[in-house]
Amino acid sequence: MNHQQSEHDENQRSLANAITSFGQRRDPGAADPWPELVAMGLPGLLVPEELGGLGLDGASMHAVMESLGRNRLTTPFAVSAVLCTRLLLALADTEQQARWLPPLAAGEHLLAFAHGEPQGEHLPRHLSTRARRDGDDWILNGGKAVVPHGGESTAWLVSARAGASDMALFWVDAAATGLRVERYPCLDGSIGADLSFDELRLPANACIGSPGVDVAMSIAAATDAATAGLSAESAGLQATLLDMTVDHVKTRRQFGVALGSLQAIQHRLAEMLVAVEQSKSLSWLAALSLDNDAVTRIRSVAAAKVRSTESGRFIGLQSIHLHGGMGMTDELPVGRCVKRLLTIAHSWGDARHHLERLVDLMRAAPSTTAEVSGVRSSPLEAVA
Repeated sequence: MNHQQSEHDENQRSLANAITSFGQRRDPGAADPWPELVAMGLPGLLVPEELGGLGLDGASMHAVMESLGRNRLTTPFAVSAVLCTRLLLALADTEQQARWLPPLAAGEHLLAFAHGEPQGEHLPRHLSTRARRDGDDWILNGGKAVVPHGGESTAWLVSARAGASDMALFWVDAAATGLRVERYPCLDGSIGADLSFDELRLPANACIGSPGVDVAMSIAAATDAATAGLSAESAGLQATLLDMTVDHVKTRRQFGVALGSLQAIQHRLAEMLVAVEQSKSLSWLAALSLDNDAVTRIRSVAAAKVRSTESGRFIGLQSIHLHGGMGMTDELPVGRCVKRLLTIAHSWGDARHHLERLVDLMRAAPSTTAEVSGVRSSPLEAVA
């Protein structure tokens, strides 16, 4: 079955096809696919050309993420090349961008966003990690929990409260004194991490942007971009699960006939196809909305995440059921796809969280964009 996103232009299809070509020739048991993607230039997808990147947009990001999902490639692309890159573009000054973005685009850095905290939600409303000035330096104390791909990173972008209410963002290198990193494998095979800061000293230029100046709103926009990317990856995974399931029921025989010839099975497959197409369409809309006003962005991203979570669960369960007991094992890619879908479902807000965002938008309608953005334009809500 061909689920190729027809909205992609020729350049975007070329990106997707390059990833597909790599996925097809790659040994499924091979190690991390990230070095090959670095060789393709994908870490610099959103980095401006003058800083060594490709200077592309949300539609190209969608093409890449959907193809990564279709080819079952679990990578830190959404975290490093999308979320962290957009944070640096939004908050870093010219000197910081010139220092950090070219090596990021070249794959010399792998960034993770350290924002969630042990006592809080996936995006905490109240930060307990603190930053204080000590001369020209900054001192960090606190901790971050379940940092996606945090165990694979060479550096982290860390959020902290600076002063009574302001939020600031800091670049923290792995070699920093006072940093402790606890790494562990996650459900999807990636390496997460918990970070703790004990009088961690950082130079003045490690602070990204000015404390309190649009930091929370920039984080909201960047996490929405990553969420849109994960929704596209989910759509690609769902399409692959459907293809594998269709192939299986065509050849699997029971009671003397192919399973796929049974009308009840055909109805299930039709429902799965509808779910895939809905996920694809909403993830595409979300990717196109990233540079629109906050209300449009939130509405599109939240809807895409809710749909991808619900349809991902439905397609995962149906795929396992129709594969029988084999679908539960790690010997088939079905189980690994379902684990990745579960991870995506709980990254940057689950379905309930994003439904609440949509409800907040409805309650705030006819407020202005700025007012709505302040209500719950992001899961951060009010940081103060």
